[in-house]
Amino acid sequence: MSRIWAGIDSGKGHHHGLVLDADGKTLLSRRVANDEPELLKLTSWTWPTAVRSPGPST
Repeated sequence: MSRIWAGIDSGKGHHHGLVLDADGKTLLSRRVANDEPELLKLTSWTWPTAVRSPGPST
């Protein structure tokens, strides 16, 4: 069963979201400003990536 890993590096001015597959291939890498609209955009990019991946995203 394939898995993906997602994480966020949080900072004062910006955050960086990263999603990797089981082989370590980057599926998503985004830097976003530290404000609600930008974080919602990151969520909108990350969730479809997780849903398209076979298997659980935990």
